[in-house]
Amino acid sequence: MKTQKENITNLNNSKGVSQFFKNIVVVSVLTFFTSCVTDNGDAPYQPQPDGDALAERFYNNRVDVLQEFTLDASTGGVITGSQGTQVTFAPNSFGINGTPVTGNVKVQLIEIYDKASMVLKNRSTLGEKANGDKEALKSAGQFFINAQQANNDLELLVMAEVTSKPVDFADLDGGMKIFRAGGLDNDCDGIDATCDWVEADEDGDGQTDDAKIRDGQGADGEFATYNYDIGDFGWTNLDRWYNFVGAKTELFIDVPNEFNQDNCAVYLSYDGEPTALARMDVYNTELEMFTEHYGLIPVGMEVHIIMVAEIDGQLHYAIQGTTIVEDHIEVITSLSPISQPALEALINGLP
Repeated sequence: MKTQKENITNLNNSKGVSQFFKNIVVVSVLTFFTSCVTDNGDAPYQPQPDGDALAERFYNNRVDVLQEFTLDASTGGVITGSQGTQVTFAPNSFGINGTPVTGNVKVQLIEIYDKASMVLKNRSTLGEKANGDKEALKSAGQFFINAQQANNDLELLVMAEVTSKPVDFADLDGGMKIFRAGGLDNDCDGIDATCDWVEADEDGDGQTDDAKIRDGQGADGEFATYNYDIGDFGWTNLDRWYNFVGAKTELFIDVPNEFNQDNCAVYLSYDGEPTALARMDVYNTELEMFTEHYGLIPVGMEVHIIMVAEIDGQLHYAIQGTTIVEDHIEVITSLSPISQPALEALINGLP
């Protein structure tokens, strides 16, 4: 330290060096001001996460996969989605104000089976129970089904049958029930619905409806499908409650300072479950962290945290794997730009 002080004293006593430092100071000050202001005196543009742009991406992703079919309302018929989902309509199924319509109708279908689609269409598998508690679901498919005539939304007057894409026998789960997009105080019938899932009673008998399993035979051998009936148009989901066992804890996600509940989306992906994805949709403003509603994350479970945002017209992401510990806090330090197809491949490649 003493040597440093002597060197500084000697430099200060040098006229040439003194002028040199003065020039550096002038240049530094000019550089500071030119870097902090633009020609019109405003601060330089700093890209910021855009929540509206992210919501628009989610919505557009759903619209982009909306399939449309034409049926004769009087005869009904079967539509088949690109992934193998089938919906069977009985004759005179479509109506307005309880009265069957005639002529052609346009039937719309969205089918979601993989985790990347769930993330980038913002269709997580978080369920809401009758008491308001929320818990993760394991899904066998999510479906949006609607019908229109002359741009008017139609009613479903006769129950329609939904048949899932073919499923390998080894992947069948006999506990699947029918869920509706809904939740408390939510209107979630439209294509832009982003609500949680609630158990459905499609036939109005006061009981939650179970999915039926049907064996089939195709060109590649035997398979099975899930089958269920719907009584209304809108979103439905084949699910079962994840049914956690063992010790459970809360989970907090600490994100970079510029992010909050208005400009990004954070998801919890369960390893070993290709269709179990919960959105971390609670933001603690005091802690400035994302969390979940229920504190039911099993200790010792292996998961991946997925975070997405839209920044300056570019999709950004972070994916971090971790094993849950008691009072878990996961820290995300930064996000990276990525194309949507590349992110889809990363998500669907998760364990």
